[in-house]
Amino acid sequence: MIAQITLIGDEAGDELRRLEQWLRKDEDLRHVTIVAEQAPVQDGDMGPVLDALQLMLEPHGVLAALAASLGTWAGTRRRNVRVRVRSGDKEVEIDASRLHDPDDVAARILREMDGRRES
Repeated sequence: MIAQITLIGDEAGDELRRLEQWLRKDEDLRHVTIVAEQAPVQDGDMGPVLDALQLMLEPHGVLAALAASLGTWAGTRRRNVRVRVRSGDKEVEIDASRLHDPDDVAARILREMDGRRES
């Protein structure tokens, strides 16, 4: 499964770099390939801007670890930022400023991306 993560909000590029560092340090995601995608450079830009993270979620079952890590990371953010996770035709968007419980975020990501039902 390939998942793409984008951020929307204040300083999204800087926050995406922080998220990339967070995910790379997560032991449960050590076998996940993470590729930082740059936005096309526009006139007036001082250099490339990080646009998205693309993750190869193999072996199967790593989605749960990614969802947990994203929920915890989003809970540490103090800026107005939304996290969008997309894979194929499935997509979920989380507003970190309205986050109350990282476990709820993880459950929502799993439900939306993997088709799991709440227990």
